[in-house]
Order: sequence, then structure tokens, then C-alpha cells
Amino acid sequence: MVATKICDVKLADGSLLKVDGQLAGTPSVMFDAIAIILTDKASVILAREAAAIDFVRNAFGHLKAIGVDKGGEALLKKAGIERDAGVIAVDSLNRFIAAAKTRQWEREASVRTLA
Repeated sequence: MVATKICDVKLADGSLLKVDGQLAGTPSVMFDAIAIILTDKASVILAREAAAIDFVRNAFGHLKAIGVDKGGEALLKKAGIERDAGVIAVDSLNRFIAAAKTRQWEREASVRTLA
């Protein structure tokens, strides 16, 4: 779990979930894949955070699978990322897990000039 700061996050059922990394200090390159699960309010707030935009752009550029919900889609849009086969709705969990096991090689030509 990565958030804007290291703390405990209160979940809908009242339980607490420990945040493992701070957004500005835990780059997406540290993960094989990422899931962006945000409330509408959180997506608006994170859309104004350079660290959040960099986090998702770098994950996309490093060809990682990206799981998204509605709030995650809004953040990707703000980051200028167009959905491709490696950007998967989190309600397609099995598909996301399968994609997370590899890089999204078909994306490479859209993010860098190939030799």
C-alpha cells in the first residue's frame, strides 16, 4: 500500500490498514504491477500531486500492468495515459493477475523509440 504519507488508513469496515510506502519516496519501479484504487475525492486530490502523476506515468512507461477502478481511470486520464491492453479494470482480477506476471511489451512502441 502506497499513499501520500505513511499512516494507517481506515477502511469501510472500520479496520485499519498500514500504509507501507510514501508516494513521493516509493516509486512504481519497485513493484511488478500496480493497482490504482481511489475514491472520487482521492482521485481529484491526487490529480494535483506531481508524485502521483509521476508514479502512474513511470509504471506505464516501465510496461507494468495497471489495475484501475473508476478513480484510478480518472488519475490515468489526468496523467495523459490512454488505456491499452495492460490497463485492466480491477473487477477483472484474474486478467489483472495474469498481466501482472509479465511486462506489457506491446506498449513499448508507444512509450519509446525502438532501435
